[in-house]
Amino acid sequence: MKIKITYMSGAGNLFTVIDNTSNILSSEQGKSLAPILCSVNEKNKFETEGLMLLEQSADYNFKCVFFNPDGSTGMMCGNGGRAIVKFALNKGVIKSNQDKVLFEMAGAVYSAEILDELIDLEMPNIRDYKVQTLKLQGRLVNTHYVDNGSQHTVIRIDKIDLLDISKLDINGIGREVRYNEAFGSIGSNANFYDVKGKIVYLRTYERGVEKETGACGTGAVATAITAVEESGLNFPVDIIPTSGEKITIDKRIDVKKGTKFHLIGPAIILKEMEIEV
Repeated sequence: MKIKITYMSGAGNLFTVIDNTSNILSSEQGKSLAPILCSVNEKNKFETEGLMLLEQSADYNFKCVFFNPDGSTGMMCGNGGRAIVKFALNKGVIKSNQDKVLFEMAGAVYSAEILDELIDLEMPNIRDYKVQTLKLQGRLVNTHYVDNGSQHTVIRIDKIDLLDISKLDINGIGREVRYNEAFGSIGSNANFYDVKGKIVYLRTYERGVEKETGACGTGAVATAITAVEESGLNFPVDIIPTSGEKITIDKRIDVKKGTKFHLIGPAIILKEMEIEV
């Protein structure tokens, strides 16, 4: 079977995207294809950090089904959410002059706004936030835990006696956080940050990808909340992830919705091609 695929970047977070509005793939097929379409192999020559299917929705503009490279699904991906809005715009599913774009993803409804070259995604309410002590590298470390549709642990690098974030062994300590017994079988994503001036520099180890990624939207939101809490920053917070592409996190008060966090950044199409699977 030949499939048209699109490679996209959401602030350096890389995705494989398929227009599934004609229902060419089932959810089970998406799950089995994710490890193939997200890795370099004889069928695919481009490594990405997630597979997304654009599908029709009975009640909203569209639906997005997201798969990690290991085939796991059901979680929110912030930069993926922004990228799928750009993809839907490119496919004519939505229009650039729409006031709001509403779509389904990970069992919830999301609202986005197209701001020229940027996509502003309103994130879900925070489900859990707490300060937590974890045993890492043989010692106790104070961390912050944020569940915003995806579970994140956030650690400022001075808490692990590190002054230079570029020297962080992120796949080592990131894996230790991800599989820490405190999180049970679900695990946690691991975010490590530093603040220079008013800029947050962030590196993320993503669960499901099982290594560092170029960027992580939900991780950036979790880190911004933590940095404001413990590092004296104010919203909006500018974050520079590993990719070097800036993401902005803002906090807004809505009379009806209450406090909402917004993930704002670029989303671009890198390449389109057809492959046999």
